[in-house]
Amino acid sequence: MEFLLKRSGIPEAMRWADLPAKEQNKLIKNLCAGEYAVKGKTTFKEEFVTAGGIQLNEIDHNTMQSKIHPGLFFAGEIINVDGITGGYNFQNAWTTGWIAAKGITES
Repeated sequence: MEFLLKRSGIPEAMRWADLPAKEQNKLIKNLCAGEYAVKGKTTFKEEFVTAGGIQLNEIDHNTMQSKIHPGLFFAGEIINVDGITGGYNFQNAWTTGWIAAKGITES
């Protein structure tokens, strides 16, 4: 937060209630449209979705319902999937969430 305040020209001690509209707009612009250099690992080389969780063979993939505990549904990273990042973990979360929701409403 200190970085964004400094970049927006706002003193750290400034209370939000006392912040003039012009400074609020600077902060909002930096939050929503600011461009920042990213340093660190590179995409598709070293980043991975975290492995571990509910084993795939314990889940009905048509509904995401537990084969061991009927009425219990799983979605996202609680499931034991891993792979290179780059949107795949988001897609897994969205897709399994949708399947689980559909399975819940149809059960």
